[in-house]
Amino acid sequence: MTNVLIVDDERNIRKAFAADVASAPDRYTLVDAIPGAESALPLCASGKVDLVIMDINTANYENGIEVSARIKQRWPGIRIIVTTSYSDMRTLDQARAAGVDSFWFKDYSEIELLEVMDLTVAGSSWYPQEKPPVPIGETVLSKLTKRQLDVLYALPDFVSTAAIAEELHISEETVKDHVRNLC
Repeated sequence: MTNVLIVDDERNIRKAFAADVASAPDRYTLVDAIPGAESALPLCASGKVDLVIMDINTANYENGIEVSARIKQRWPGIRIIVTTSYSDMRTLDQARAAGVDSFWFKDYSEIELLEVMDLTVAGSSWYPQEKPPVPIGETVLSKLTKRQLDVLYALPDFVSTAAIAEELHISEETVKDHVRNLC
C-alpha cells in the first residue's frame, strides 16, 4: 500500500486528486490533502508518506519545486510527482533539477494522474515529451522560437522594449517584431 500526500492550494484540485487516490484503494491510501508546500515537511518527517503529489505554486506563495528538492534531499525514498496548470516547459526542467520523480501537466497531459502515480511508484519517471498546445494570440506556445519565448518570458520583468532588448542583446525593433507576432 502506498501512502499519498496531496499538496495543492486549490481545494477542488485536492478533492479531485483525492478521488483518484480513492479510486484505487488496493494500491493507495490518502495521508492528507493540504494547501501549502511547507506543511508537507513535517508529514514527510513522520515516515507515513511514500508519494507526494506536489503543485508548483501552493498556498502562501510557497514554491512546490523548491520544497520538493528539500524533501528529496532529506527523504530520498519518498517519490514526488510535480503537477501544474502552467504550460511553461521551463518548470519541467526545474523539476528535473530538483530531483522529482515525475511531472504532470494538469490540463494538457496525454495520460491520467493515476497512470503517472502507478509508473512513479513502480520506480519509473514520467515527464511529458512535448510542449502542451497552449494558445498564445493566434498561435500556440509550442510553435514559438526560442528567441520569441525569451521575449515573452522577459515581458513581465521589464517596463520597456528597450530594456528587454538590452537584456536579451537584440535590437529594440526585433523585440517589437516578436511582441507583434505574439499578439
